[in-house]
Amino acid sequence: MNENPLCCWLKDATFQIAYREARRAVVQQAVTQGQQATGKAAETLRSVMQDTEAPASSWVAAARTILDMSLRTIEIEELEQRIADLESAQEHR
Repeated sequence: MNENPLCCWLKDATFQIAYREARRAVVQQAVTQGQQATGKAAETLRSVMQDTEAPASSWVAAARTILDMSLRTIEIEELEQRIADLESAQEHR
């Protein structure tokens, strides 16, 4: 019985590298599109929080989302700084 051609390709190291790079490019494009929409998303959350006609649950959900994202941003910045400090300390050894 012949082996599936896809299995042969997946075993090839050169193909694996190209495949991973292609997948990474697709994901990067999706991330870029998401980043481009963040301004509109924040604007939407802000408008929900300011809409006196919106139910209180909408206000709470919008506020919680904004607070969560703000905290995550701080955490990421702190992690980035810690990594940079560790890398710097490692270079000076």
